[in-house]
Amino acid sequence: MRSFSERRGLCVRTSVLAVMICTGVAQSTAFAQTAPGALVPANDIAGEREDGSGAFRTHCLESHTGYDDPLVYPGQPGAAHYHVFFGNPTVDAHTTVAALNDANRTTCDGKTLNRSAYWVPALYDGRGERVEYVDPLFYYKTGYHVPAASMEPPPEGLRMIAGNAHATAPQGTHVVKFRCASWQSEQEWFDPGDPLDHVDYLPDCAPDDLLEVRVVFPQCWDGRNLSAPDNQSHMAYPREAEPPVAGTGACPASHPVAIPEISYNFAIYVTAETGPPSTWRFSSDRPDATAPGVSLHADWMNGWDPEIMVAIVENCLRPARDCGVGLLGDGTRLRPVVRD
Repeated sequence: MRSFSERRGLCVRTSVLAVMICTGVAQSTAFAQTAPGALVPANDIAGEREDGSGAFRTHCLESHTGYDDPLVYPGQPGAAHYHVFFGNPTVDAHTTVAALNDANRTTCDGKTLNRSAYWVPALYDGRGERVEYVDPLFYYKTGYHVPAASMEPPPEGLRMIAGNAHATAPQGTHVVKFRCASWQSEQEWFDPGDPLDHVDYLPDCAPDDLLEVRVVFPQCWDGRNLSAPDNQSHMAYPREAEPPVAGTGACPASHPVAIPEISYNFAIYVTAETGPPSTWRFSSDRPDATAPGVSLHADWMNGWDPEIMVAIVENCLRPARDCGVGLLGDGTRLRPVVRD
């Protein structure tokens, strides 16, 4: 995860839009016809990453909350624990892929070019007050494990869950990652922005610190099923690469198709009022959990415009370029979402 200052820098650059296209590549007319006004000229150039991976990020603001989960409890309103939804504001217990793609608005960058649905359990501080996920970033990366050149766009209609809502013990940092921004790690993984000091439970961050939260989805698809009864078995995590050389891992033979590694990334201020994160709880946390926050998980339904996702894969991920927030690598970027 990038430092908070780097994250803020990326956010600022996405809001300061210039009319000059530095790369000299014209805006795609096909994309413009798909969603007028959803793309704007970009003055940032996608750069090479020193770790050999490719990355694309997008903003999606909170759209609504509720006790629905169309993947775990389809057609059963109010059956789930309390969730916070981002992106597609139409998502409820009855949402299907077809309904997802009928939405005429979204809280994500790029207007309806990204009708995807993103949701996570609500988080409550030590007083029992809900903690807002401020300016979340949603990553689509090659990850460090599979070769960048092997990336394929996620298929239309793909849906999946990362993590275990029923976990009572830590799940492992390949799924859930927490860290306090003030921590100083003596080790790096593949990238200076990815230190090896993450934990898989809510840590004790001091007031005025920042809690960094990340949920990582499996990126290896079986190539056949768009979902599964458990919303997970059609996907798998790859065999890990050997640091510091990225791309030396692989997807298992049972799940041979590498798609972008999707992760949800939040940064939350810790204050005297909220208390330390070790006193916080997710709506899915059970009283018998061995550590706080161990049930963190995330749900995703693919609602991307297929052409845009192809552009992200071909221009950013396969060539191992850093497209920052919203850059498509062709002189355009997704129009940044603006909070009402």
